[in-house]
Amino acid sequence: MRDRDQTSCPTCRLPDWLCVCSYAPRLTTRTRILLVVHVSDFGRTSNTVRLLALAIPDVAVVCHGVFPAPADPASHVPAGATPVVLFPGHGANPLTPDVVASLPSPPALIVPDGNWRQASRMVKRLPLLAKAVKVALPDRAFAGTALRRNRPEHHMSTYEAVTQALVVLEGEAVASPLLDFYRRATDRMLFVRGKLGRGDVYGGIDGLNPPGQAPQATGGREAGSRPPGQTLSGFRCRPKV
Repeated sequence: MRDRDQTSCPTCRLPDWLCVCSYAPRLTTRTRILLVVHVSDFGRTSNTVRLLALAIPDVAVVCHGVFPAPADPASHVPAGATPVVLFPGHGANPLTPDVVASLPSPPALIVPDGNWRQASRMVKRLPLLAKAVKVALPDRAFAGTALRRNRPEHHMSTYEAVTQALVVLEGEAVASPLLDFYRRATDRMLFVRGKLGRGDVYGGIDGLNPPGQAPQATGGREAGSRPPGQTLSGFRCRPKV
């Protein structure tokens, strides 16, 4: 059953009975992460920034192209850190341990989020991004679930890209909890869209039911539970007019 009118969680934006907020790993990273999200991309249900902010609560999110303009993104970069922008454009070097070791100070990871044209403009027009060290990911290390039909196989979501970058910056240990949560969330999104069967959803949803159906014992965490204070519903973008 997929009731499109049922109440949704304001944080993960899944129907309440499928909420994944309680599974978020809530990691603390040494690396400061700043996501600069284009206003036209932010509201899409396929945008993975909300999931990333759930998984790593200290992630800073700035919406680009809004009115009034947000604070300077540079204010989110710690004093003394080296801004590193993840964007595979001209002049970007592969992000490797050697590149990280060559930086004059610990990196602050900046990720423009939007389509290719939007991200390119952000990198050129925002002084913080224009002056930052440009890096690109090495060969794709893992394959995630595609939420967008037009996503080529060699591309990845922002969530996956940040995860792979963190593997280089902080080690392999960060990957498992981040990817576990990502797969739980994306499989439930695809289930809601009718693109994945109930029995194929990672982590299982056999004990979960829509409103109006008798609940089954889950044997684990309570479905739909989310800790107080964990909400991204305040991230609202108003386009420029």
